[in-house]
Amino acid sequence: MVVTAFVVLPPVIQAAPKIIGNPPAYDFGTVTNRSEILHDFVVSNGGDADLKISQVITSCNICLKAQLEEKRIPPGGYCLLHVRLDLRLFDGPVERSISIASNDPDHPWLTFGLTGVVVQRYQMTPAEIDLDLSDGRQKATAEITPLLQLHAPLSQVHCDNTNVLAQITPAGRDRFVLTVEVLDSLPRGNAAVQLALGSADTNDPTFLAMAIVHNPPDLELLPERLRFLPQTEPQTRILWLKQHGAAPLNLLDIIPPSANFKCEIEPDSSGYNYRVYVDAWQLEMAAGKTNWLRLKMRDQNEHERLVTVPVEVAPADLINDE
Repeated sequence: MVVTAFVVLPPVIQAAPKIIGNPPAYDFGTVTNRSEILHDFVVSNGGDADLKISQVITSCNICLKAQLEEKRIPPGGYCLLHVRLDLRLFDGPVERSISIASNDPDHPWLTFGLTGVVVQRYQMTPAEIDLDLSDGRQKATAEITPLLQLHAPLSQVHCDNTNVLAQITPAGRDRFVLTVEVLDSLPRGNAAVQLALGSADTNDPTFLAMAIVHNPPDLELLPERLRFLPQTEPQTRILWLKQHGAAPLNLLDIIPPSANFKCEIEPDSSGYNYRVYVDAWQLEMAAGKTNWLRLKMRDQNEHERLVTVPVEVAPADLINDE
């Protein structure tokens, strides 16, 4: 008699990530004088394999911005999701959401919510002051209308940037004009300036406004770095060179990082702004590496200088994850 024995093996459990959001929703309550809501959500990995984030999508591309600190979270790790909700166009209940796509096999999508109520006390037209110093404009105005009866007229303005001057003046009954002027001492770059307006009576609510100032450098590169995929197929990127100073440079030549790159220069009608087409191919061996594109330029005194532009090739595993 032959006895056959069967051995039952325990099931093999594969390691897997587990995405967790804490807290899943944030109620900012009722706000009356806020221009924006800033909040951090926590995204953690409760599984036993790396959590890979492939997408972060907001329910509103205009008013809601979200940025995740990391795209790969190890088991037991976490990172922050930074959220900025612009409230200036809202009046009443607000409900917005952020959705995160990951490689969690059980819950591939995680959704965070923001809710609250916005009660407008002032109306500003335009809703945001934009100043672009590249066109020489250093002053802008906006009209402010209180939506409630003030105890005293608006007369005070506090600006969080000492390189920007702001003044509030009456413009008829229950209307005011806010004037924002940028000084020459403002550093180069983009700046978000916060303005707090109020009256001499502390019972009147403060009005928070924002001014966005674009003060580009003499030589502006858009984008500041070029990013390519690690692929064999040809791919093209466009680099813009815009000059805003009184003594623009001439672009003489471009030195590519390697023989896998080719550059074509196209000047505009002024002869000082340029569009550069950068073609690349066979970059699979350069995955994860950074090199530089060198721009050979000459000033009006016939002195030459090199301007470098980082050229990045994405890691191969990042492309595969996506």
